[in-house]
Amino acid sequence: MIDAVALSKTVAIVLAGGQGSRLHELTARECKPALPFARAHRIVDFAMAGLVRSGLSRIIVATQYRPQTLTTHLGSTWAPALPDHALSLRHGPAVAGDGGYLGTADVLRANTALLDEMGARELLIVAADHIYAMDFRPLLASHKTGGAAVTVAAMPVPAAEASRFGILTVGAGGAGGEIADFAEKPLTPATIPDDPSHALASLGIYVIDWTWLKGLLHDPRVQDFGHDVIPAAVLSGDAAAWEWRGYWRDVGTLDSLRESWLDFDAPNTPCPLPVLPGMPMPVPEPGLMRARFRARSNLGGMQLLSPPGGSSATRRWAALDRSILMPGARIGPGVRLTNVIVAPGTVIAGGMRIGEDPAEDARWFRQSGDTTLVSSAMLFRRGALRPRSYPLFSTRIGAARSGMRTT
Repeated sequence: MIDAVALSKTVAIVLAGGQGSRLHELTARECKPALPFARAHRIVDFAMAGLVRSGLSRIIVATQYRPQTLTTHLGSTWAPALPDHALSLRHGPAVAGDGGYLGTADVLRANTALLDEMGARELLIVAADHIYAMDFRPLLASHKTGGAAVTVAAMPVPAAEASRFGILTVGAGGAGGEIADFAEKPLTPATIPDDPSHALASLGIYVIDWTWLKGLLHDPRVQDFGHDVIPAAVLSGDAAAWEWRGYWRDVGTLDSLRESWLDFDAPNTPCPLPVLPGMPMPVPEPGLMRARFRARSNLGGMQLLSPPGGSSATRRWAALDRSILMPGARIGPGVRLTNVIVAPGTVIAGGMRIGEDPAEDARWFRQSGDTTLVSSAMLFRRGALRPRSYPLFSTRIGAARSGMRTT
């Protein structure tokens, strides 16, 4: 295991500039890493918790698209957990010019002076928008002992899903050896020789020698890690793989966000939730719902919520089938949701059914893959165009009286 002294020349770069366009309306006002996840957290917390837990004390977070929520959260939650001036926020348009960063590798080009000033020897590159809990020290130790200029963290993924990733082919040394070939999101991914049902996929986590990378960045055509830097390292024989097996999800689509969130709604989470500095560990919700629902039953992804005591709708249970309520979302008695994400602050009045009639849902809501996204604006539009339908909104007082659930 690598120690604090060996980490003194390591700088972590958190790539947090992505819009997350496949999440549609959820990222209309804030970037993907700032989105809420599992109620009390934000997506970026997984990367930040891993860095802090691994002893990385110098971190650069590169932002670009709508960074306000993200920078506020980082400043209030993570900066106090690090030594003074250890967390640097580098906003693309402010650092690289009006066009911002031109790609993931361009982040390093634009921040060359800062990295030199920090005395960086190796860089740990991580994305801010993945769900996982990794101790980065074994990866850093493997890089230091392996001698390659670039070490890529990778894990096996089902071959049917491999075209969404950068795919590695490893030489005779095995998963910890030299990378023989690399293809970014190939149409026909190469599979693992002794396991044709899986391919070895890059996790978008790299350790790179700064001197080597700085030389490569002299070429202005080098803009992206997946398309430019990793292929160049493979071509020169300077790339090695480090295999990791654990829970890792790219929550870049509505389907993947919903499914991963549901994984953390289970009694046993697939990996530890980030421990937020200065905040107690989250505790499971008690059986008696504080939001006035009398009881809750969770049956393999189906949540049944009984109506509140004293409600006139004493027989109207709410049902969430593989569905999630983001912070501030509320539902009334008798609501039935199937494969639905309810956006933050959205109120769904009693009796509505969403996710059972795809044709009807498509008229009003965002559908992507198997998931239906419902937001306040969508419900408002539906209410305006269907004036005789039952009420879609309640005031805060009315919602409280009708027993809506709150997260």
